[in-house]
Amino acid sequence: MIRTATYAGLLLGLLAGIVSSLPAQKFHNSDPMLIDNDRFVDVTTEPAEIELSDLFDRFGHIFTELGDPDFSETENVNSLDEVPDSSWYTNRHAKNRMTIEGLARGANFDGPPNPDEDWWVFRGKSQGVTPGFFIETEKGDRFVIKFDPVDVPELATAAETIASKIFYALGYNVPQNYIVHVEPKRFKIKEGTMVEDSFGDKVRLTEFGLRRMLSEVPRLPDGTVRATASKFMEGTLLGPFRYFGTRTDDPNDVILHENRRELRGLRLFAAWTNHDDTRAQNTHTSWVEENGRHFVKHYLMDFGSTFGSGSVHIQLAYLGFNHSIPLKAMKHNAAGFGVTVPTYRKVTWPKFPKYQAVGRWESEWFDPEGWKNDYPNPAFVRMTARDAFWAGKILMKFTPEELMAIVRTGQYSDPDNTDYFHKVLVERQRKCGKWGIELLNPLDEFRVEGETLQFTNLSEQYEFTTKGSTRYQVFWHLFDNQTEKIVASLASVEVTQPSCSLGFRERFLFDRETLLLAEIHSLNEEHPNWTQGVNVYLRPTGGGYEVVGIERESPAQAIEMR
Repeated sequence: MIRTATYAGLLLGLLAGIVSSLPAQKFHNSDPMLIDNDRFVDVTTEPAEIELSDLFDRFGHIFTELGDPDFSETENVNSLDEVPDSSWYTNRHAKNRMTIEGLARGANFDGPPNPDEDWWVFRGKSQGVTPGFFIETEKGDRFVIKFDPVDVPELATAAETIASKIFYALGYNVPQNYIVHVEPKRFKIKEGTMVEDSFGDKVRLTEFGLRRMLSEVPRLPDGTVRATASKFMEGTLLGPFRYFGTRTDDPNDVILHENRRELRGLRLFAAWTNHDDTRAQNTHTSWVEENGRHFVKHYLMDFGSTFGSGSVHIQLAYLGFNHSIPLKAMKHNAAGFGVTVPTYRKVTWPKFPKYQAVGRWESEWFDPEGWKNDYPNPAFVRMTARDAFWAGKILMKFTPEELMAIVRTGQYSDPDNTDYFHKVLVERQRKCGKWGIELLNPLDEFRVEGETLQFTNLSEQYEFTTKGSTRYQVFWHLFDNQTEKIVASLASVEVTQPSCSLGFRERFLFDRETLLLAEIHSLNEEHPNWTQGVNVYLRPTGGGYEVVGIERESPAQAIEMR
């Protein structure tokens, strides 16, 4: 540990010395950076496994403000204000559109355990109401097997499967999760397998105990049971990551987790999918080797408490509207002498048992800004408008048809459940997209085509705002990349379409260190905040220009969970 920390310190000191000797400049030849090389240091020494107490983790976040007290915008974005690929996140559907087949497959590249072979239980998750097992196949592959609640078939298995496909397409590392149907007789006990009894003590798993646990699992008409098979992740498992701080034994982990955009923006993705259990306990890290180099890879996992599922029961009505211990709501209710009616009590939930496999899943009362997870997540409470904008435009990349393809992988036996689930998912998607995108000037997708700078008004594209209702003021400047200053104002124009000519540039001489800067303001009477500028930096190439930088004017402050 000390040797690793010392090496990292020497490395950072050396890099700082090199950078300080270089001439100042805003953009470098490598910009925009598309891949964050957080595998720079070969982590040859196996990092320590982390074990977190669930109670300590939960109550520590509820009663203590964790993370860096000095607030800042996210620190791991590139010059285009985007998140580069890393060991945490990979740009997938939003940047490189996945096929319908790819969306339905998700991370499932290896295949489920074979239901015609014996599954050897080597560890039990619980002997409670909803049991689960760690199994090993005859090939040596390992899976976590999780079942639906006794009285609600399909609830957790569908939620886990659908959520893992969505979060994979959004860009996160997730386990391979499969819905499987298996005969109970296929479960065999590996010698020495232990489980926890109702008192939390470790006891040997017996054949009687195994059959008693399986008797509590819902049976299908053909005698099989339905379960989720979650394949063990690659590499050496190191336990969860925290949503704040860094790992001291990973020299590549240099950005505070609470200041990573993919973790701040996860708040909006979690709100969309009602992933209230976004806690450290439902993350994982793994020490892996690729191409001869070792590094730590970061995962989201355990999606059983998403949408209308609470994993072991139908989701509790207040979750999503309040933290598990709602201190703020309790204070508000006390101030109102106990007569305040909580929002969740006003909701008209889907009818049970008709939609019990979907659970408590609705969109009418859903509020993206006010949505809350289990506890105050240090990354979530620091999300800014720029973080929300990034997340909003990513989740809007899914078409209704694409989302339906993902929902169908939940394998609901009643098609009405599939249709209702999809309807709510799309309605919540549009609420999240509108809120995130319209927090800022909603311009994006900047590109140079011939002699024009083209861009897209995302609010108009998704019909949150009337198409053609926005005008654009564009101010052109010459920008010196070395001094990082505007050296001349060239022209200004007002246009009614998201496009602006570059024809004036012929009157000026450029070199590679002199950039064109377009300062764009959107004028829309319904959205006065859109006058906040978006600066687009264009770098000259051989015969044209390329977009090298984007800056969005926004208040540098966190968006409170109302």
